[in-house]
Amino acid sequence: MKSKTFVMMFVAIGCGLVAAYLTARITAKQAVPDTVPVLVAKEKIKAGDLLKEPEKLFVEMRYPAGSTPNAISSLEDLKGKMVNKSIQPGQWLTPDDISGNFGIELPKGYYAMTVKVDASTAAGGFILPKSRVNVVATIKPQHGGRPKVVTVLQDVLVLAVDTMSVRPEDRMAVSALSTALLAVKPADSQKLTLAANSGELRLVLRSHDDENKVPLAPLDQLEIDTSIFNESPGEHKTYRLAVAKQDIEPGTEIDDVDKYFELKTFPAAPEKAVTADEWESIKGKKITAPVFKDTVVTAKHFDEKLLVSDKPKPESKRHVMFIQNGGTTPIRQVYEDGLTTGEEAKGAILQPGDEPAAPEKSAPKKPEEPEAPKAS
Repeated sequence: MKSKTFVMMFVAIGCGLVAAYLTARITAKQAVPDTVPVLVAKEKIKAGDLLKEPEKLFVEMRYPAGSTPNAISSLEDLKGKMVNKSIQPGQWLTPDDISGNFGIELPKGYYAMTVKVDASTAAGGFILPKSRVNVVATIKPQHGGRPKVVTVLQDVLVLAVDTMSVRPEDRMAVSALSTALLAVKPADSQKLTLAANSGELRLVLRSHDDENKVPLAPLDQLEIDTSIFNESPGEHKTYRLAVAKQDIEPGTEIDDVDKYFELKTFPAAPEKAVTADEWESIKGKKITAPVFKDTVVTAKHFDEKLLVSDKPKPESKRHVMFIQNGGTTPIRQVYEDGLTTGEEAKGAILQPGDEPAAPEKSAPKKPEEPEAPKAS
């Protein structure tokens, strides 16, 4: 009986131990979270170092899933790449920390080309790495003539500004800059070089979500900007203005108005524009400022006597009034066309034409002499 009891006791103890072991395994498995492999630097790596043999510089370690976002776990992803920033021992890398082109992420099929800029030609310093820009050139002819503005390239990626290839997190603009590194196609690099040698380049900042390329013809003269004209809301008045048929050089005398100008209708008129009513007044006048073809001609293109009306001004009506209160000194006031001129003085000396008409005085009568007695 005793032996049977001992056997049952040992069986119960064994089952308890097995149950405890299995429970401990299950609990331990549930307590340990899932992990992922991550490559961690074994030593300090300087910015700009080339990772020729990454297996000598990194070791694989496991971290809880989600604790190392975007961390690189494959040595093949590091081989032959350039480090963009200094890496400390125990630190992992992300794709933003490495580059395949010495720190500059250059799109495939593009070249990196530098252009000279400053704050005034680079949108006030708001052009930064990863910005999108248009390249506009002002071409000045070698033998004189009008300059020409040409949009050379559109929607160009800015790779770097000076030596900065990453947008700064603590500022939105760069106050002083001298160069901008652009990503251009091989053929565009030739256009950019020719434009830089022919005139001044200017970078025009674009929106990041704007991918439209607008066809822009070269511009060598300005069109009229109607926003500078003053026109009351609701008015639909039109103006007949003189427009140049050709370029006119300073010193040209307008001997034939129809030869140099024509009348066109505009919704608004610039200041001192020559209108249809003043068409004949410019005959015989001399041009003192250059006039370009299709430009509205104004008084500023002529001498200062232009458009001065030859009609005589109507003579104003002048009145002089003297006001005297009792025995005080009279006050003289002058009026022109019913309005006072401000000329006022006490006891002022009468001016020519101011004298009031003196009343006609009758000669004093002589006393009557008595008649002489008549002789009888």
